[in-house]
Amino acid sequence: MFLTHLDRKDEGYEMIERGLKINPQSVIGWQVYGIVCRNDQKLAQAVKCYEEALKANMDNMQVLRELGTLLMQEGQFARVAEVRERMVRLNPTFPPSWMGLAVAHHMNERYDLALKAISTHESGPSDPALDKYQTSELLLYKNWLLELNGEYQRALDHLKEIRPQITDVTAWKEQKAKLLLKVDRKEAAATAYQDLIERNAENDEYIVGYLACNGLDIKRADDQDAAIEVIDSLRQQFPTSNRLRFLPLTFSSGDNFVNAAKTLVKYALRKGIPSLFSSTKVLYADAAKGAALGKLVEGFAAQLRDTKRLCDSTDDEPASVLMWCNHYLAQHYDYYGGHERALVIIEEAIRSSPSTVEPYMVKAKILKHAGDLQAARDTMDYARQLDLKDRYINAKCVKYMLRNNEVDEAEKTFIMFVSDDSPHKVQDIVNFQGIWYLCERAHAFRRLGDIGRALKHYHEVISTFDTYRLDQLDFHAYSVRKATLRSYVGILQWESTVYNHPIYRDAAQAAIECYMELVDRKAAGKPFVPIVHQTDAKPLTRNGSSQQGQHNLSAGIGEAKVFDVDKDPNGAGFVDSDNLASALKLAEQLESGASASPATHVTAFEVHMRMHKYFLALKTINALKAIDAEHPALPSMVVRLTQALDTDESFAAPLKAPLKAQIAKAFGEVSAATGAERSLEAMLAVTRGMLALGGNNVAQARALLMQAPEDKYASGCMLEQLLDARRLLVQSGATEDELAAFGTGAKKAFPLATCF
Repeated sequence: MFLTHLDRKDEGYEMIERGLKINPQSVIGWQVYGIVCRNDQKLAQAVKCYEEALKANMDNMQVLRELGTLLMQEGQFARVAEVRERMVRLNPTFPPSWMGLAVAHHMNERYDLALKAISTHESGPSDPALDKYQTSELLLYKNWLLELNGEYQRALDHLKEIRPQITDVTAWKEQKAKLLLKVDRKEAAATAYQDLIERNAENDEYIVGYLACNGLDIKRADDQDAAIEVIDSLRQQFPTSNRLRFLPLTFSSGDNFVNAAKTLVKYALRKGIPSLFSSTKVLYADAAKGAALGKLVEGFAAQLRDTKRLCDSTDDEPASVLMWCNHYLAQHYDYYGGHERALVIIEEAIRSSPSTVEPYMVKAKILKHAGDLQAARDTMDYARQLDLKDRYINAKCVKYMLRNNEVDEAEKTFIMFVSDDSPHKVQDIVNFQGIWYLCERAHAFRRLGDIGRALKHYHEVISTFDTYRLDQLDFHAYSVRKATLRSYVGILQWESTVYNHPIYRDAAQAAIECYMELVDRKAAGKPFVPIVHQTDAKPLTRNGSSQQGQHNLSAGIGEAKVFDVDKDPNGAGFVDSDNLASALKLAEQLESGASASPATHVTAFEVHMRMHKYFLALKTINALKAIDAEHPALPSMVVRLTQALDTDESFAAPLKAPLKAQIAKAFGEVSAATGAERSLEAMLAVTRGMLALGGNNVAQARALLMQAPEDKYASGCMLEQLLDARRLLVQSGATEDELAAFGTGAKKAFPLATCF
C-alpha cells in the first residue's frame, strides 16, 4: 500500500500478488488488494478481491461492509441485499446495517422487506447517534415505504403519529396531501394541496394534485373547461404565479388555448420577459398551438403599430412592448424556417432599442440557422460587447465562436471570466467541469481535422461524467450513517441515468467515430499524424495578470510558482492508443447507460464490425430493432453483416451458418437502400451504410446524396442535415462539379448560407 501511494504502483501490485501467491487464503492480503484496486477506481476487480477475502473468512464485518459499498456503487442491488443480510445476522444491534439493508431491498423493489428491516431497527435499542433531523428523515422514509407498498391508510395513520418528530414540514405536508388523495378523502386532500400552493404556487405537482381533488385530470379532454375554471380561481388567489398562467397552455385547445395564451403573452410582453419564446417553444410540437401563438402575437404587433395599445388597455403601451412582440415573432418565423422574414422583424426590434442585448442574440441565432456562421458569430460578439459583465452572453459568444471553428479566440473570450488569481486558466476550465465548452471545442477541432485534440477534449468530457459517478462512492456509508435515506435512494436512482445525459452521449459517440476514422485511415495506409501546435516550452508561472481584453492564458496574481505543463497537448496519446479497445470501452458504457437511444446501437455496431465480433454486431441490430423496427440504418446494417460473413475467411466457418440463419429468420431479404425515400434524415442514415458497404453502393449513395437539396426533402430539412450530406458526398469521392451543383441546390433551400 505504501508503494502504490508513492507513484510506484507497479511495484506495489507486484508485491501484493507475490504475497497472495505465498498465502492465497490471506484475508488481509485480499483486503489490501481490494483497497488498492478501489483507490485506482478498478471497482469490478476490487469486488472480486473482497469476495476472495470472504472465502477465507465469510464473517469479516469490515470486508462485508466494503463489499456492500462497492456492490451498491456498481448497481448490483440483489447481491447488496445478500451481503447486508449477513451483516445484520452477525451484528443485529448495529443500526446502519439495518438501514443499509432497507435501502438494498428498496432498490430491488421489495418494499415489504425494506419495511421489515426499518421496523426491526425501530424495535431495537434507540440509536443515541441520531439527532432530531436524522430521526425525522428516518420516519419520513418509513412512511414513504408504506406508500410504495400500497398501504395508504396505514401510511396516513403513521404520518399523523410522527408529526411531532418531523422537522421537514414541507415534505410532511406533501406526503399528507398525496395520501389523503390516495385514500379518496378528496375534500381534506384539497385543503392540504391548497396549503401547499400557498407555500409555493410554482409547483406543478401541487396544482395537478389540487385539480385531482376536484375530480379533474388535465390529460382528459372532457375535463378541459372545468380544469381551466379551477386554475383561474387559483390565479385570482395567487396572481404572481407564472405556472398558473402557463399550465393551461399545456392541455387546452381551441378558444381555451387562445384565451390562456392571451393572458400569458400580454403579461410577458408588458413585463419585458425575453424568455417568452423559450418557455412556449415546447408548445410548438403541436402545430396548431404554434400557429395560434404566432397569429396572436402578430395581432398584438398590428394593434400596437396602429393604436399603440393592446386590446384591453386604455393607455398607450410603452414602445418596448412592440419591441418584445418583434423579438418573439422573429423567433417564431425562425422556428419555421422563415429566416429572411425573421431577420426583417428582428432588425425592426433592434432599431427600436439599439442598446438592448437580447434582439442581437436572436439575430445571431437566426443567422446561425440560416447558415451564415461568420455573421452569426460577429453579431453575438457585438451583443457581448454591449454588456461585458454578463457571463451568459459571454458563454453564448464563445459557443458561436467555436461553431465557427475559432478555437483560440473562443478560449481567450471564455477565460475572461475565470478567476484572476488562477494559475492556469485553461486547465481550470477542465477542473470547473465546463462540459458544454469542452464538447463544443472538441467538435471544432474535429471539423478542423485535428482528431488528436478532439479526442483529448471528448475524453475530458467523458472523465467528468465518470467523476460525477465515482464521487458518490464516499457517500454510501455517509448517507446511511446520517439516515438521509430518501435523498440516498434518489442519488442511487440518478446514478443509473448519468451516462444517458445528452452531452455524454454526444461526446462518447463522437469519440467512437473519431477512433473509427483512425482505424479506417490506418487500414487504408493513410494513418493520421497528430498535429503539433506551437506552445511555450517554459513552465507556466503565477506572475501575470488578466485585464479586460488582455488574455494571458497562464494569468495569475502573486509570487511566481511553477505549475505542471500538459504533457500531451495534441492528444497524441489517444491517437497512438489501441483505438478499437478504446472505442469498445466507450461503446459498452453507452450500451449499459444509454441503451434506449438508437444511436447507441448504431455506433456500437460500427465498433463490433471492425473487431469482427459478428455475434455482438447482431446483438446491436436486434437491440436497435427492438427500439425502432423501422429505423433507416437497419437494412444496411443487416446487409453489411451478411456481406462480412460471406467474405471474412478468418471467422469460424461452423458459426457462419447458424448466424446467417438467425439473420435470415429475423429480417429476410433486405436492400441497403430501403427507406431512403422517407425523409432526409432517413436517406442520410441509408447512405452512410451504403458507403460502408463500398463497391457499386458508393455510386448509388452519391446519387441519393445529390438529391438532398431537392424539394421532396424540403419539409423538415435542416441546415445540419445538408452539411452532413455534403460531408458524405466528399467521402464518396464526388467531383468538384458535383459539389458545386449540390451547393447551388442547397443555396435554394438556405439562400443566406455561406457554408456550401
